[in-house]
Amino acid sequence: MADILLLEPGYSNKYPPIGLMKISYFHKYIHGDYVRFAKGKLPEAFKDKKWDRVYVTTLFTFEWKKTKEALEYALTVVKDPHQVYTGGILATLMPELIAENFPTVKNNTGLLDKKGTLELEHEECIDRLTLDYGILDDIADQYVYPAHDAYFTYMTRGCGMKCAFCAVQTLEPEYYPYLSITEAIKRVDEQFGPKKDLLLMDNNVLRSPDFDKIIDEIKELGFAKGATYKNPKTGKTVQRYVDFNQGLDAFLLTEHKAERLGELAIRPARIAFDHIEDVEPYKKAIRLCAQNGITHMSNYLLYNGVDFTGKGHSYQADTPEDLYERMHISMDLQEELCEELGHKVAIFSFPMRYIPLSDTKRGFVGTNWNMKYLRALQRMLIPTQGKGVSSRSFFEADFGETQEDFVKFLAMPEEHLGWRGDFIPRKGETKEEIASRKKLWNENQSYLAEWTRLFDSLGIDKEDFIKLIGDNDISLEKLCGIKNPTYKKLFIHYLTTTNILKALSLDDRETKAFVVCYIHDEFGLIYKRLVRYIAESRIPYSNLKGIYSAFRDEFVKDIFHKISFREEKEPFVINNLIKVQNLTQIHVFDYELVRCFYMYKSVGFLAKDKEAEIILAIRQLDERRTRDLLLEQFDAFKKIVVETVPAGEVGAEYILSQIEDQLNAVYRQISLFDL
Repeated sequence: MADILLLEPGYSNKYPPIGLMKISYFHKYIHGDYVRFAKGKLPEAFKDKKWDRVYVTTLFTFEWKKTKEALEYALTVVKDPHQVYTGGILATLMPELIAENFPTVKNNTGLLDKKGTLELEHEECIDRLTLDYGILDDIADQYVYPAHDAYFTYMTRGCGMKCAFCAVQTLEPEYYPYLSITEAIKRVDEQFGPKKDLLLMDNNVLRSPDFDKIIDEIKELGFAKGATYKNPKTGKTVQRYVDFNQGLDAFLLTEHKAERLGELAIRPARIAFDHIEDVEPYKKAIRLCAQNGITHMSNYLLYNGVDFTGKGHSYQADTPEDLYERMHISMDLQEELCEELGHKVAIFSFPMRYIPLSDTKRGFVGTNWNMKYLRALQRMLIPTQGKGVSSRSFFEADFGETQEDFVKFLAMPEEHLGWRGDFIPRKGETKEEIASRKKLWNENQSYLAEWTRLFDSLGIDKEDFIKLIGDNDISLEKLCGIKNPTYKKLFIHYLTTTNILKALSLDDRETKAFVVCYIHDEFGLIYKRLVRYIAESRIPYSNLKGIYSAFRDEFVKDIFHKISFREEKEPFVINNLIKVQNLTQIHVFDYELVRCFYMYKSVGFLAKDKEAEIILAIRQLDERRTRDLLLEQFDAFKKIVVETVPAGEVGAEYILSQIEDQLNAVYRQISLFDL
């Protein structure tokens, strides 16, 4: 009996590792080995254990970093470095990458569908084995797959369409038109308990000449339309669903096949709309599904692409306008079908970013896209929460009412994108909370209006500005190089708060003066927000040099008006003001007086009227008046401080002498003033 470790890299993924689950079944139930599954690495309890064999699965090529970490870890816990095996998508698409970095690792490309692939006794065809759902319990307290209560299986293998952008022709080069799953599901039920849904990972089920046989088998297994499932844990009866997860080819969907699909508890029917050129086959396929009782459909919309060939067609690289149009077509089609059929039909759009098969990162930029657009779209998709785009109201609010709106949104600063939309009170909010949030919302709308005003004023120069920001490099160096004043104002909206503060300290006097003028005189809301940020945040004092030098008394007054002075604890910004005044040698106010005020507050003896007088003097930067008021209260302050030391306590005399020294220092500080 051998000790077997199954390892999945520590990336986030929706579905459990089917290949490892089959390997586990072979080792555990056929070979009689001890099997353990881990995500990323084993728990601390296994730190000293060495394994006879380690299998590391791989997913997408852009997850190379996590995959590499898993393989490195595997080599530290295996007895023999030649007993680490890997396979899966990345391992099949880039075997040279595995070989170059891990020469002792045995890499298995393609499927485990041949005898002796893993060089094990009794090994026939691991790819046809039952999945070992039991391994998921090994990581239950660490990671739960979003989709886990389902039978994961295939009824066909391969595809045959040979699309240039698709990995299936390499991963599954041979097409198997029909694989019965009845016995496998029976074994799952017996060993691991029934599952709620049926998730079929077939890449092109519609191509199968045995399609009717496949549908009949699925129905016999309990997944006909309206099928239900009783949860053994809760006792609750819920709907069962069939999901052809890899999608249905619109070009191969006939009326007969749509009718047969309609006999299943299918939700959703996934139909890709990767290219605008496929609009007619896509619309026809959606209509056929809807007319045959399938009410929930989803489509993957490939974007960020290059010129492609596939399905006997040549496709041009997509544009942002293409993506918008494909989403809009689905909106229109959904509304048309609801009206025609008299019941709800939902079509969810899922934009999916194209990444080349050989890309080990996510940094690829398609022919007609740029990094700015890609980042903006990612931000715009956040509110969908992975559920897709369905309603028109949400679609138009997030993506715009026209293609022009969409492209404008893609060019908008990322932070601004989150400020769009109407103000909506939240449940349970007080009037004060609503008012505070509404004030901030109004400010955000002013930002949006100002950016839009500047952007729209560019006219035919918009393309040049988009090229300027297209690489998403929003740096001060680039700001200094901009000559067009409108470009420069727009660019300031893309800077982080920290970089705006740093811009006020630039050696480039012309750019610094430009920023000062724009953020204060022309669009003063930026300056006001900077003041609020500085008053409320713990930021490096060196970042304040520029704004302190540029606005001096006005800046300090604004900071003092943002401080409530009612809190007992001295605000962090006072310490920053002391340091930045020393740094710049620009005297605005003696901030040690503010510290003295907070010392007074800490012992709680100031009357409210006296406290208000001192606060007013500070806010008016009236240094002499502040000193006078503090001096008036000094004796009372001293008395209270001295009385806090208990008489007769060991060391009391020493403590009093130390306090006296501190009090004298305070007195010297507040009794000084310029004549």
